[in-house]
Amino acid sequence: MDVKEMREKLWAGKLTRRDLLKNAGLLGISAAAVSALGPASALAAPDAIVEPADKKWRMAHSPGGLKNSTWEARGVETMKMIGDLTGIEVVTFDGAGSTDGQRKAIEDMAGQDWTFTSAHPWAIDAYVDPVNQIIKRGIPFFQLDTKISSKPDEVDYVTFLEPDNIFMGSQVTQQLVNAIGKGDVVHTQGVLTHTGAQGRAKGFHGVVDKYPDIKVVDETPGNWDPNATRSLWEDLLVKYPNIKGGMFHNDDMALAAYQAIKAAGKEKDIKLVGVDGMEPAIQALMDGKLLSTVVNPTGRIHGDAMWIGWMMANGKVKKADVPKYIWTDGPVVTLATAPGFLFLATNLLI
Repeated sequence: MDVKEMREKLWAGKLTRRDLLKNAGLLGISAAAVSALGPASALAAPDAIVEPADKKWRMAHSPGGLKNSTWEARGVETMKMIGDLTGIEVVTFDGAGSTDGQRKAIEDMAGQDWTFTSAHPWAIDAYVDPVNQIIKRGIPFFQLDTKISSKPDEVDYVTFLEPDNIFMGSQVTQQLVNAIGKGDVVHTQGVLTHTGAQGRAKGFHGVVDKYPDIKVVDETPGNWDPNATRSLWEDLLVKYPNIKGGMFHNDDMALAAYQAIKAAGKEKDIKLVGVDGMEPAIQALMDGKLLSTVVNPTGRIHGDAMWIGWMMANGKVKKADVPKYIWTDGPVVTLATAPGFLFLATNLLI
């Protein structure tokens, strides 16, 4: 039984406890965690159907903007899958792609009771007050991917789960430079107040600035918006007819730009790289539409926040036991590794 089949059977209420115990390793969970999914009496009847666990706890998560971000959406899907396994109800408070929208969302979170909470901030220093309201009420808070505050001790979060954004930006940029050698390059950034975007920009410049034959002709932010990015690139293709490559702070923007490039008949002339390692991007890489991407692992970021929150709720660990910083690795995806990463991404395992 593969992971996708296990998930489908679980959500349909057709997965037996014996199935789950036998294949728990595929989901990255232990037999002990399986045992927590239902009453002990269920173990006496190993072929009894395992329904998604009764919701014993509630957690709240605020993504910055679900509408335009497949990474945010996959993060929420990862949380909900683990919530089904562990008995945690996951409630989302979407920031809807704006700083003000997410502030309102987190303020709404702060007025309710939760077992634990988390957020992927749209902007640094914008939500310190409502997040601290949550923490002052004794509710654990997890900081995901992006910093809440620029001041180290201003927010007493449980841990900061973060990919190495400088590494991710530099690695795909190096792939791009290796492929084109020289010429005009466009650097399409995310939201500039997002610390992840800031790190990816540092990674990009850490590479291209070493190559005098590479000319960066534009660095206009796409602000994580695929529609805005496609429109931006339609203009850039006219303004700079000799573009040889583009580096994007996420895959969604890279694939949107590809549509503009294809419409202009230049898909064979321009190499594109992105960040996140989303399923559409990995497939695009395999199809020759994208040169490279790098994994920003929701299974490690959102998933580990869920597992740590579950362990804290069960008294298995205390807040003081959890390191304040957990680095989540982001491997580069190449043609050789793409099929494996596509499988892991599709099944929410990375």
